[in-house]
Amino acid sequence: MVKIRQAIAPAVGSLLLGGCAVYVPTVPSTPLLTQKQVAITGGLRGVNSLELDAAWAPTSHLLLTAESALQGSTTETTTSNVTTTYHDAHRQLGLGVGYYRAPSVRSAWYWAAVGGLGFASVQLHSLDIGVLYILPVPIISGLYEARYLRYYGQLYAARPLGGVVTAGASVRGTLVDYQQLAYEGQPFTPTNRVFIEPTLFVRVGHGVVQGQGTLGLSLPTAGNPSQPYNSQTAPVSTLVGVGVVFRPDLLGRGGK
Repeated sequence: MVKIRQAIAPAVGSLLLGGCAVYVPTVPSTPLLTQKQVAITGGLRGVNSLELDAAWAPTSHLLLTAESALQGSTTETTTSNVTTTYHDAHRQLGLGVGYYRAPSVRSAWYWAAVGGLGFASVQLHSLDIGVLYILPVPIISGLYEARYLRYYGQLYAARPLGGVVTAGASVRGTLVDYQQLAYEGQPFTPTNRVFIEPTLFVRVGHGVVQGQGTLGLSLPTAGNPSQPYNSQTAPVSTLVGVGVVFRPDLLGRGGK
């Protein structure tokens, strides 16, 4: 019985703890716009992070972007028949400006470079796993609180694959500047501040409503596994997202 508990708890713990960190990346915005075009994108990263992006190309070569994300979760624990509910939230907002080069008769590629600044606020309860008989149970061990600025630079490119499908790749570098970082009210030093975030994306459709899928990783450039807070500030995260792109500039134009 003890061996079963020891085997189940770490496995389930790993599944439940995956993605729970102070730093949470967003799916990189990859608008494919030309002059006077607008795009609004809504989607999900994972199962509990809602993201909403907007982009506008006011002139040839100039691209303006905005992005927001909200990740929330609720955990319940029961001790002595008393149930306590814990609410976690990670809120983000960012603005960017960039340069793009539209496809031409000489090249079918769309190229863009974007730099931006984001703000995030975090309230996250640390989750450990205990075992009751053979069943894993969540145990709340403390509260993380953080506010940070996120400076990022991104390069991406895309081209049609044929039909209604366009595919591309992006790489983003992110610097996290913590304004507040504390565990149970006690400040601590992060083990990493810089992340490299490569992704692949696919866009389906050319009309007012399009589909989008993204697959990638957020990778810390430093870390110290011996430090107790390493998993919170140097996480390896998946960037898996699905969304819908709305193109209001194409309304009334038959999607062309």
